[in-house]
Amino acid sequence: MKALGLMSGTSVDGSVSAAIIETDGADATARISTYEYRYEDEAGLRPIHHLTKAAEVAYRKAAGDHSKAAACYQEALREYLAEAPGGSAASLDSRLHEILAAFSPSAATVGLKDVVQRSTELHIAAAKAVLAQSGIPAKEISYIGYHGQTLYHDSLFKRVTVQVGEPQRLANELGIPVVFDFRSNDVALGGQGAPLAPIYHRALVRAAGIELAAILNLGGTANVTVVSASSEQMLGFDTGPANGLIDRYVKEKRGIALDRDSQLAERGTVSEKGLKALLSRSIILQDGRNYLAIQPPKSLDIRDYTYKLPEFESLTVEDGCATLNAFTAECVARGTEWIRRAGLEVPTQWVLCGGGAYSPHLRAQLTERLNVRIPQGVTLNSADALGWSAQGMEAELFAYLAVRSAKGLPITFPGTTGVAQPATGGRIFKPM
Repeated sequence: MKALGLMSGTSVDGSVSAAIIETDGADATARISTYEYRYEDEAGLRPIHHLTKAAEVAYRKAAGDHSKAAACYQEALREYLAEAPGGSAASLDSRLHEILAAFSPSAATVGLKDVVQRSTELHIAAAKAVLAQSGIPAKEISYIGYHGQTLYHDSLFKRVTVQVGEPQRLANELGIPVVFDFRSNDVALGGQGAPLAPIYHRALVRAAGIELAAILNLGGTANVTVVSASSEQMLGFDTGPANGLIDRYVKEKRGIALDRDSQLAERGTVSEKGLKALLSRSIILQDGRNYLAIQPPKSLDIRDYTYKLPEFESLTVEDGCATLNAFTAECVARGTEWIRRAGLEVPTQWVLCGGGAYSPHLRAQLTERLNVRIPQGVTLNSADALGWSAQGMEAELFAYLAVRSAKGLPITFPGTTGVAQPATGGRIFKPM
């Protein structure tokens, strides 16, 4: 059946990914169309980005509780803007007014509910755009897989994961059943709610006839899946940060959204002192453990890691970018030890997807550091080079998971989220 998938990442980078695939929810899958619906320019005021990031602050303050997050949103918004690049106590009111006016000229204030409504509207627009591009009528789409916008994820301690959106509104607007809320059942059953991608990665690997591969998603957070075409065993976990940390860094230091094409990192030098500090102290969990020393299954929230360490902050921006790429790559490389400890062969073929797949400096760092730990040597390919979609893979994933969910097939597994046994997920919202 044909399914449509929608995904907005935690970086809130100004676009929603949309994809249409044809799949049986098992091993048969084929991409029909992908589309990046851009709603905000990187160089502009970016009101949706700022208001959504403030919502993350509110949910963190509220430990994932919806009503408490809504109640403290105004406080969280001012807190976020005061700490954001260019923010100060003197300019806070005028900056807040400018952002609110750009978001909704007719509204005196903006609340958390308004942010969720706008996010839903953007997903509706993205779905309509990919349908128009494909030429496929909505009536031929069996399901929409709608991930929603992640605003909070604490799988180790609070065991709460929050993705917001209005699935019923999406279903009504498009006249297509919507599958939403893919993670909460896994968390309720003792899993971490992430990663969800491994089962789709296995379908892609099997369809391509690849015997063994590691699929490395370099989004806000980096996560790896190890799958084999001839085995049911899967392993997946978050290795550490990817774009989320370096994007925050260049936004603070240079006021730009990202280090496009590694322009800053390529002019820098990796600081071994800064890298050592990041590896030892960047991702310290609530109980004092270093995330890198924890055995999978494990997953991260985008705000679980930091670059604000004395040894790192003294670097030039160029050296800082180079060092952050090295940090991402070294976290991935250290993850190979967890693959071995799980009794799996470490793949020599690595497939990159997500925005980080387009970073030349990060790719070079990955090659160098993986080769240290894999004596046979590694081959790194973009998902695009295999006929997959590096940018659209996560949207395809949720189209695929929508079909699996509708068929009552499991979407999470002991080797991926740590759930005790394979678990189903996703709730269906039919048009009304």
